[in-house]
Amino acid sequence: MATALDTTLIPKIKSIIDTYGKNVVFVVPGLASYDPDDGSVIESGVKKYTVKSTPPANYNSDMIDGDTIESNDCSISISSSGLLFTPANGLEVTFDNQSWRVMNVITGYTGDEIGIYEMQLRR
Repeated sequence: MATALDTTLIPKIKSIIDTYGKNVVFVVPGLASYDPDDGSVIESGVKKYTVKSTPPANYNSDMIDGDTIESNDCSISISSSGLLFTPANGLEVTFDNQSWRVMNVITGYTGDEIGIYEMQLRR
């Protein structure tokens, strides 16, 4: 159940990111469904979602270990409000004519609900 913090902070997070953020495109693979009558698997198509994100931020040099975080990785955050997909590792993200892969997703709670997703991206 949404708390007072959720109902206050989530719209503010979305408003700030929508005002100052940039458009990014998430490529989300379709889901497969199994037809038990004939044994076929039906794939739904790939969907693209354009959302606003914080500008990409480089990681501090003391966080770069060459394994979990590499020198060219960056971080973006998006609001959870109104999302039609759930950010996940492996999704493709495109902005500034460059494609990135989501390596890690951190969920930020504003109370009982997720208010923001922070993602580590890698080319």
